[in-house]
Amino acid sequence: MSSAHDNSGMSDMERYLFDLNGFIIVRNVFTADEIARANAAIDARSERIVERKGDLRLGGNKGDPLAGDGVTGRADLGGMLEWPAPDRDLFRSVLTHPKLVPYYHALVGEAYRMDHLPLLIQQAPGADGFVFHGGKMNDDGTWCDELAYHWNQGRMYNRLLAVSVALTRTEPGDGGFCVVRGSHKSNLPCPPSIQRYEEHRDLVDNPGLEPGDVLFFTEASTHGTLPWSAEHTRRAALYRFAPATSAYGRAYLTPQHWGGMDNLTDAERAVLEPPYHQRLDRPALTMGGTVAGQRRAEFKKEHDAKVFGSKYF
Repeated sequence: MSSAHDNSGMSDMERYLFDLNGFIIVRNVFTADEIARANAAIDARSERIVERKGDLRLGGNKGDPLAGDGVTGRADLGGMLEWPAPDRDLFRSVLTHPKLVPYYHALVGEAYRMDHLPLLIQQAPGADGFVFHGGKMNDDGTWCDELAYHWNQGRMYNRLLAVSVALTRTEPGDGGFCVVRGSHKSNLPCPPSIQRYEEHRDLVDNPGLEPGDVLFFTEASTHGTLPWSAEHTRRAALYRFAPATSAYGRAYLTPQHWGGMDNLTDAERAVLEPPYHQRLDRPALTMGGTVAGQRRAEFKKEHDAKVFGSKYF
């Protein structure tokens, strides 16, 4: 099995572009039929979609650059992993998709885990954006360890990786996801005027996406959302993944959202494990799609059981 952060799952060009820009796009991961079925499953639950209004709006006040029409808010929907089959199929497949696993291994490690519950983001025409956030530096100039990106001995390391599945088309300039290229390596906090999209807009990239494309970006990048200006509604399914020992979210403490889901495969269960080290019998998904076996010797577990009353310290 590969080492914990073996970047060989990405091409040399992809590694260069991710290290340079803080994001890459993998095209055509999902077929048109898969995307159509996923959108139909969302449509069937449209009454559950929650629009952000009032203080929940993310783009500022009316007239601000990211406020959109000043009325329409971004809308959110969760729970996709728990939907009955086949409505959940695309959303669960993101966890272990053979086209995506090499990127997870390369960017967060072979024993990667899902950190945040998946979120459907929907922007109707005129919907507000989201003030830029993230970045490896906090606003006060201190290092943001929980979102950090770094390069060490020829390999990339991410504490939190965002993975966004495009369910609709985005043309550059439409709005939606945007990123300050290269900001994941900045040693200074992002100026507030850039966070609010008031200055240096030339630094901000709003990449084009087709339905079925998957966007990977490090949370160490300063990123946000531009108001949606196209005539159709934008949809994207957003996930975050982390290394085996790292956790930002805490939903893994609520079993009904994780182990309580029915008909999980062994591979999916491995990705939904809580944070702990790979050598403590952690199941890990291999490049070939199988789950790795035991890693801790029985005599060590027997000793720990005598000392701690548990076979794991």
